[in-house]
Amino acid sequence: MRVTLLALQGCPLSSVSGPLEILAYANGVLSKTNTKTKTKEKAEAMTVEVVTEQDIQIDCLGGLKLTAHRTMNEVLTTDVLIVAAIGHPALRQKPFDENTLAWIRAQYQAGAQIVSLCTGAFLLAATGLLDGKKATTHWACERLFRDRFPNVQLQHEQMITQDGALMCSGGASAYQDMTLFLIRKYYGDAVAHQCAKAVLVDLDRHTQLQYAHFNPSRQHQDKAVHHAQDWLQQHASEHFTVADLACQANLSERQFKRRFKQATGESTLAYIQAVRVEMAKVVLETTNTTIERVAVSSGYEDVRFFRQIFKRHTGVSPTEYRAKFGGR
Repeated sequence: MRVTLLALQGCPLSSVSGPLEILAYANGVLSKTNTKTKTKEKAEAMTVEVVTEQDIQIDCLGGLKLTAHRTMNEVLTTDVLIVAAIGHPALRQKPFDENTLAWIRAQYQAGAQIVSLCTGAFLLAATGLLDGKKATTHWACERLFRDRFPNVQLQHEQMITQDGALMCSGGASAYQDMTLFLIRKYYGDAVAHQCAKAVLVDLDRHTQLQYAHFNPSRQHQDKAVHHAQDWLQQHASEHFTVADLACQANLSERQFKRRFKQATGESTLAYIQAVRVEMAKVVLETTNTTIERVAVSSGYEDVRFFRQIFKRHTGVSPTEYRAKFGGR
């Protein structure tokens, strides 16, 4: 089985070396498994190559250099094409090369499984192949992705998405989850579990929510909404209504809701909940305060409701979140 990993200039090295190392380890495990297997049906080992656009010398993020095996134009077909992360898309000064986009489309049309890692989803989406299909990317790039590719069904909370022969993985270290997913798909559960133990990654990571940080949009020009956002940062733990917040902006409640959504991309209620959950996360990470007190300090008298809101935003309960991220 032929696996081709496409790496662009400026890519994070881990997005290339990480999958290579895990797949190499999986090949070793598979070899031992095949030796012990008496049946004729044995999984085929993967041959993995790194390719780049033109120059096989790749300048990776942080100034590290990597030599690819060959250029992409030397690869006519492949079974699996992995598109490595590209770094932060907002920092890329040039548009994607049309020849690269055409080459990816050609691989897809020839029957390849196409996989993007982290922000590699931006390159895959630029081909048009993801239009109308599910995808994910790094949670911090959600808004930028939605702006650039409104026709893609972005599921930013997901660690991995699959829509036919198109697969995407979430944030930086999610290359581990995706690589293990591929190993499970082509080598089976036994090899995948052995590899997961070796790289210390759980096979049941399905969401990015617990790692995400709410980054409210402030790039708009609506001064009234800016004022409301500033007020919320200071008073989110207090008891108030949306009508009270509208008064802070000197708008009617209906006007305020419309302008707030237009400016921030979030409904007023969802925004308030996100701000409060971020407050609760800080308390959970840095103190041993009871969950009841955390709820109250975050603006929720009803602890049960607080737990529901918290889990909806993070994918885990407050107690689980503290166990994972507490102890600063």
